[in-house]
Amino acid sequence: MRRKIGTVAIAAVIGFSGFFSTGLSDTASANLKEKLNDVQNEQSNNESTRSGKQEEVNQLQAEQKTLAEEVKQLDIAVGETKAKISGKKEEIDGTRKDITKLQEEIVVLKERIEKRNELLKDRARSFQQGGGAVNYLDVLLGAQSFGDFIDRVGAVATIVQADRDILKAHQEDLQLLEDKELELREKLASLEQQLTELEAMKVKLNNQIKEKDALMAQLKKKEQETMHEIHELENEAEILAAQEKAIRAEIQAAEERARKEAEERARIEAENARKAEEARRAAEEAKAAGKPAPPAHVASPAPVSSGDWTRPATGSVTSGYGGRWGGNHNGVDIGKNGRSGDVPVVAAASGTVFQSYYSSSYGNVVFITHYIDGQMWTTVYAHLERPGLPAGTSVSKGQQIGIMGNTGYSFGAHLHFELHKGGWNGSKSNAVNPANYINF
Repeated sequence: MRRKIGTVAIAAVIGFSGFFSTGLSDTASANLKEKLNDVQNEQSNNESTRSGKQEEVNQLQAEQKTLAEEVKQLDIAVGETKAKISGKKEEIDGTRKDITKLQEEIVVLKERIEKRNELLKDRARSFQQGGGAVNYLDVLLGAQSFGDFIDRVGAVATIVQADRDILKAHQEDLQLLEDKELELREKLASLEQQLTELEAMKVKLNNQIKEKDALMAQLKKKEQETMHEIHELENEAEILAAQEKAIRAEIQAAEERARKEAEERARIEAENARKAEEARRAAEEAKAAGKPAPPAHVASPAPVSSGDWTRPATGSVTSGYGGRWGGNHNGVDIGKNGRSGDVPVVAAASGTVFQSYYSSSYGNVVFITHYIDGQMWTTVYAHLERPGLPAGTSVSKGQQIGIMGNTGYSFGAHLHFELHKGGWNGSKSNAVNPANYINF
């Protein structure tokens, strides 16, 4: 696109140089050169702005790529954290089951120890009350020999010691189970704390993902807005290139008009000179014949134009030039005002159509370049019902170029008409109030 614009500009300069050399006045030639330079400067600014916007898009895309990688890593971390949470929950469930099982074993063991204690207490009471002593004495005294007696004494001692050993073993097992329960409870508390921390980590990671998703949405929106601006700039570049081409066509037309006017003036001067010579001869002949001289012929003046501009459409002005909606309304709106049928839109002055296309804001729009008394003008006709005359069409003042419509950014059928003293540009710095030049 840049090379194309540059090529068009160079070609235009080379092509125009021949036209500036003949036919037009020095003032008109300088004016056209100035307008051409203005258009070329606008093209250069447009190219620079588009380049900057493209760099902005590239930066936004790079940021999105980095952000996407960060979100990917966060997603992986969330997945790993969820897996750890699941593992901790299973471990906690297993520990709780172990504690429950251990508690059941402790209950059983306590019951056994309690029963063993009661049995030993009964034996002790029996021994203290004599019943138990008699029994043991009966056992000892019932020995048949001294050796038998010794055996019976050892047996009694063994029984007593066995009871004590069993009781001690029960106590040790109980202590072991209680220690194990305490250990499991401490492990459970640690696992639950780890689970709490993992749950908090998962929440934190999810919040980070939400923040990055929100940032990603902002970056995508900014990218879309910037791409839209680039597209608008590309449309503007096309308009500027077409406008440059139209200036060349208009110069050619102006040269042709100047040539024809010069030929016409020469013809009229020659005709007047011929008639003057005929009148002189007739007067001399009449004088020689003693007759009165015939009346001298007076040339008729050339037709005078009724004006450079005409109204582009009939109807009342619904919105004038100036401030509107916090900005500037760079033209006038002419409403259809409920009229039925088609309302023609005509060229406000003679010129050349240099752009005709559809825009999201203008809708169907036509741009025309005019060259009037050494001054270049541009008119814009927006929101047409259907496409207007194609680019390159030469039009006369009052010639129909389209139909009033409601296309693009519009709220009802109307014509949005702009007048620019000079070339059109995206900032519309050359826009003037059409009411200062056209009677609405």
